[in-house]
Amino acid sequence: MKCLSFLGLSLFLIFSAQAEETGDRRIFATAPYLQNPVDNGVTVSWVTRVPVYGWVEYGEDPQQLKKVHTLVDGQVICNDFIHKIRLEPLIPGKTYYYRVCSREILSYKAYSKEFGHTAVTEIREFRLPSPEESDFTALIFNDIHKKHELLDALFEQVKEYPYDLVFFNGDCIDDPADQEQAVRSIAYYNRKVGADRIPVFYLRGNHEIRNAYSIGLRELFDYVGDKTYGAFNWGDTRFVMLDCGEDKPDDHPVYYGLNDFAQLRLDQAGFLKREFASKAFKKSAKKVLIHHIPIYRSSLPDADDDRFNPCKELWGDLLSRAPFQVALNGHTHRFAHIPAGTDSNPFPVVVGGGNSLERATVMVLQRQGKQMTLRVLNTGGEELLKLDL
Repeated sequence: MKCLSFLGLSLFLIFSAQAEETGDRRIFATAPYLQNPVDNGVTVSWVTRVPVYGWVEYGEDPQQLKKVHTLVDGQVICNDFIHKIRLEPLIPGKTYYYRVCSREILSYKAYSKEFGHTAVTEIREFRLPSPEESDFTALIFNDIHKKHELLDALFEQVKEYPYDLVFFNGDCIDDPADQEQAVRSIAYYNRKVGADRIPVFYLRGNHEIRNAYSIGLRELFDYVGDKTYGAFNWGDTRFVMLDCGEDKPDDHPVYYGLNDFAQLRLDQAGFLKREFASKAFKKSAKKVLIHHIPIYRSSLPDADDDRFNPCKELWGDLLSRAPFQVALNGHTHRFAHIPAGTDSNPFPVVVGGGNSLERATVMVLQRQGKQMTLRVLNTGGEELLKLDL
């Protein structure tokens, strides 16, 4: 589809930029953001303020874009506010261009439809790595707790890095009361890190599980494997993501009998067995474990004697034989480095600080050839840790 053939690219970009600042702002609640960059595909997500028919136009040539929308049982998914469109199959290593289009639906009846303005974003670009690639830079944030000024201060320290992917490792969209509140923070985070061109991963912490819109967060995210845990390759590095659930037992009175994280953790024990036996895990050159609540924490200050730690009980034996280079955690709001062997952990564990300008940290995980390095910085730019992995 030659959707740009009637305009020069430069004219299109000027028009689109102006449109996003004027009439289109009434339709778009967020810019597009990239998620789930696995299996030679990526998901483009966005939110609108009005119900629309949404589609994505993409391709290797910004002037030769093809249209794709989402079909279910023969029908186009539309007339909604939250949108996810999968782009696949993609060729790893290629640069792709895309734009998002949203046509306002004023009336959707059995035998008549009425449409309004069509809002169009400017053209973005992205690239997925080839399986043979090794080099990348990942940013890891945790425990932002909807404090936008906290992300501002941390991002200021890493904005010059040419990063390739971003993780929000829990308690970033904490205690979401409603969709509007959640979208406000997600839109801010995505805009700050450039999620319209850099894939983002939102891992669930215990605070994402709480409040009225906690279950609704699933609408805004596109999880790897459609679960809050999973694994994927970025080049020849394997990332394994886990979901520890809540930090108190399921029968705690504040949960009113509405949680069953015991089963979720048990399911992940099975997932870990399958993952560790997989070719993808075994063949990966580097392996990174990432989850919100630290499993190895008895040596941490205020560890509460490690009393409630079901993940260690369920997963400890499996992890004891897993050749991860590092585990990346959060939750405690205090930066910590737990060297391998300190708490029966077979690999180093790094816990990010959070929740205040004084304690918050950002992690920078870099791979260059056979070397992988983890740096931890605070809001003032001080390097708290440099770890060769």
